[in-house]
Amino acid sequence: MRTYLAIDPGKEGFITIRHDDGRFEFIPLDGCDFRALALKLHTLHETRDLFAVMEEVHSIFGSSAKATFSFGEINGILKGLLIAMGIPYQLVQPKTWQNEVWINQDKVFDYKKVKVKDVEQTRKEVNTKQTSFNTAKRLFPDIDLRKNERCRNWDNNKCDSLLICEYARRKNL
Repeated sequence: MRTYLAIDPGKEGFITIRHDDGRFEFIPLDGCDFRALALKLHTLHETRDLFAVMEEVHSIFGSSAKATFSFGEINGILKGLLIAMGIPYQLVQPKTWQNEVWINQDKVFDYKKVKVKDVEQTRKEVNTKQTSFNTAKRLFPDIDLRKNERCRNWDNNKCDSLLICEYARRKNL
């Protein structure tokens, strides 16, 4: 069986490792020691059939130049680690992995008022964070989605990396 490495990049991002025995391991990218991460990835790659999936990301409209640069830097470091170590990987767009793991019962909708040609309309949009939390709790009820035991709230980045990992397993990448 294959070991999957799923990456939700970003300053607050997360890495989920699904070991070949079904165990999960989570690595927060906030304050990550990339040298230690490289050694861990090297060990995993040497001893297991390892495949990585990383969310394909782009700059976010309205973000500051500093935030965009920082986001791109972390994304580049992670991609560089995978390439340098010869770890096979695939980039996956958010809508692609979401369409694979979400079901209609998981979806939460928000209703927003928008003006279109001077006419106010109500637009129905999927709340992606809450929908992902619902999906993760349905698929993995025993996994703690908090960043650590001191946190009260679930971590969206940890949740997304877990679901990206599930996407990779389902697609048998």
